[in-house]
Order: sequence, then structure tokens, then C-alpha cells
Amino acid sequence: ATPPAANVAATHSDQICMTPILLLLLETSALQPRSRLPAVRHAREPRSASTVRLCDREAAAPTEAAETATPPATAESNSLLGPREAALASVPLFFLLQSTTVGLARSGLAPDLAPPVGRAAAFGLFAAVQAASGTSVDTWLLRPAAEPEWRWLAAPWAPAAVFAAFAAAALAPALACQLFGQAEVAEALLPAGGPPPSAARCLDVLLLAPLTEEAFFRGWLLTASARAGAPRAASAAASAALFALWHAGDGAGGLLAFAALGGWLAVVYQAGGGRLAPCVGGHVLWNALILALRAAR
Repeated sequence: ATPPAANVAATHSDQICMTPILLLLLETSALQPRSRLPAVRHAREPRSASTVRLCDREAAAPTEAAETATPPATAESNSLLGPREAALASVPLFFLLQSTTVGLARSGLAPDLAPPVGRAAAFGLFAAVQAASGTSVDTWLLRPAAEPEWRWLAAPWAPAAVFAAFAAAALAPALACQLFGQAEVAEALLPAGGPPPSAARCLDVLLLAPLTEEAFFRGWLLTASARAGAPRAASAAASAALFALWHAGDGAGGLLAFAALGGWLAVVYQAGGGRLAPCVGGHVLWNALILALRAAR
């Protein structure tokens, strides 16, 4: 048996031997969380620029898809009628407004002053009705012109060239008949004579009539026909026919002349990328020539 003093000494020696081990375990447990932190930091590597762009693109994808699914409203989507129905309804509307307003103007104004006042009022009402139905003037009257197929139509002298080409073709038969002694045929092909026009008549024939007629028969009608999917040739033919019908009071010879003029100006409008200036200018010059021929005869 070991004496009590020896047991105490052995126990003390065991405690002394265990002390470094306990201190080592405590130190290891205290340092263990600190040793894991750098590993966690190193695991979160910084993202590259391409990774950031890819994540941003994926995050923006739902927003782009939502914008694509709900396109912004346009003039055509706001229209109460389809393109074909709007075109078919607006043609008789234009004719009706013109005849009504001119008739009302004649009841209270001088005979020469009624047509220009009626034309201006009718065209304003027509544009207002179109805007109320969802077709604003920006889509057919003030829309920007496209690149012309005939580049000379973008030149400042295009109206004079449009007029000269049509005048040469229209007056060539009369001149030929005059040269070959067919005076009666030439007289039938030329406009009839009349008194010099008044200032109000000149205002109507040389300004308001070309502006309003070209704005409707070329600007609005050809734009509406293209929006409805009609072929270009059919649209030009419809413009020529309605333009001749609009001038039906000038007789059979006048119908043919106005149909030819309307068809030529429709082709000019289409080939010019939707430019109204050559059509209006050519129309003004042609009307001026007709007034001069009538006054001279």
C-alpha cells in the first residue's frame, strides 16, 4: 500500500503532467473559429465583369419580356375602325363635308368666296374627325417622307418638273392636231374660254383647291390604302378615279384629263416617298396654266 503522502505526491505530479495538455486543448478550441474565417473569405471569390453582366442580363430579362408583351399604344391601335373600314367610311365623308360646307357658304357669302371658305372648313372638319377616330394628321399629312425612289423628286425644282412632264403629255395631242390642220379637234382638247377669274377664284383654284385635294387624294387616300394592304397600282388607280369623280362637272373630256392628272400625281407621291410638295406644286402650276388658257381664249 502506498502511503498517503506518496498518493498526494503522485496525484500532484499527474495534475502537473495534465496541465500542458489541457492548456493545449483550450488554446486549440479558442483558435479553431479564427482558423475557419479565412477559409470562408477565400471561398467567396470576387465576381468577374462578365459574370456581373450575365447576372444583370438575367435580372433584366423578366422586365424586357414584360415590355415586349405589352407594346405601347399607337395611332392604329387606338383607331375605332380597321384600316379598310376607316378608308371606306372616310371617302364619302370627305365628299359629303365638301359639298355641305360649300353649299352652306354659298347661302351667306358671295359666289366666288363660298368655294374657298367651304373647302377650308370641310378639310378642317375632316381632319378633326380623323383625329377623333384615332388617325391624327401626323400619320398621313405631317408624317416624315421616306427616301424617294426617284431622287429628283427631293430637289427644289421637283414641282416644276412634275408640271412640265404632265403638261407636255397632256397638250401634245392638241398641238399635234393644230399643226396638222385639225383645228376643231385641237379646240376640243383644249379648255374652253371664259372671263378672267376674280381674286377669290384665283385663291380657290391656285391655293386651297391644290392643298386640300392633294392632302386628301394623295396624302390621306394613298396612306390609308397602303395601311390597308392594297397594292400600289390599285391605290394609284383609286386615287385617279376618285379625283376624276370629284371633278365630274367638267364633262367627259374633263374626266379623262383629271383622271390622267390624278394618276400622275399619285405615282409622283408614291415614288417620292410620300412627299406632298411636288404634287401640290405641280397641281398649282397646272391650274395656273388652265386659267391662263381660258383667259386667253
